[in-house]
Amino acid sequence: MFRAIASALFILVATVAHARTDIVDLKGVPIPAGLDLEAITSAISSGATDRRWTPKVVGPGHLEAHLYVRSHVAVVDITFDQSAYSITYKDSQNLDYKDGRIHRNYNRWVANLSQTLQRSLALAATAGGASTPAPQQARPTAATPSAAPAAPDPTSQGVYAGEVVTIPAEVPVHPATIVPGNFAECPTGTQIASFLDRGSRRVQVGAVPSAGHYIDMAITEVHMPGGGAWSGPKWLEVTGTLHEGDGDAVASFRAKRFSTGGAFATFKGNCSIIGRCARAIAKDIAAWLRNPIDGAELGDAR
Repeated sequence: MFRAIASALFILVATVAHARTDIVDLKGVPIPAGLDLEAITSAISSGATDRRWTPKVVGPGHLEAHLYVRSHVAVVDITFDQSAYSITYKDSQNLDYKDGRIHRNYNRWVANLSQTLQRSLALAATAGGASTPAPQQARPTAATPSAAPAAPDPTSQGVYAGEVVTIPAEVPVHPATIVPGNFAECPTGTQIASFLDRGSRRVQVGAVPSAGHYIDMAITEVHMPGGGAWSGPKWLEVTGTLHEGDGDAVASFRAKRFSTGGAFATFKGNCSIIGRCARAIAKDIAAWLRNPIDGAELGDAR
């Protein structure tokens, strides 16, 4: 009994210690060409509001945005010109901020905000008739949504009515995603495909068809420090787009799941714990396929 209690306390302390992480400021995220500052201000304000942040114009090319989540408050500065925007930490309440470190939810909230801003700016550029293609994404990191596969073209309007969807036998790691070295030991990509194939009658594994529907998926974030449950929570992110056979995008999603290992976690290794994330993500995608909404945030991505 003493050993069991000691083990549980150790895991609890490790989990709390890993609840804080370094703040990640997003800088130089490209803005589609053809938008003036007024249009950019409007698109960023609209995107922030959609993500439940409260924006306030501070000056030309500068907004301040507040997010209220129960008793937690996050405040960021959003600065921009006609070519790029940046999101930087300004203030917070009840998020354990100290010496540049903060509760790990903060970086997730900011990454989600940036993804929504990119979508809002892309729609504004399309509505404004921007003729110049959008610039390349900023150098991606594991914490930024730019590491994800390209978002569907807003002008592409594919349709889906519950038909069978083809997926690859192994979900690959996105080329821009940096993963820990020990991740190569885990069959996560094949697990996602297998769980999804077994969990949805709408899914089949195979080559991308010339007709029908398929999902283009990639692993876009992996957090898996060594040591199994002793090293704290693990998490996995998968981003994908549902296409028609001719390439038209129907809808996109971003799925993310965290796990500390569940029951008997102390006896589980890294691959077993990250496999729990893979299983949960597959269930989330299967549920999404019943009503594939574009830009969906699945599981812990919300």
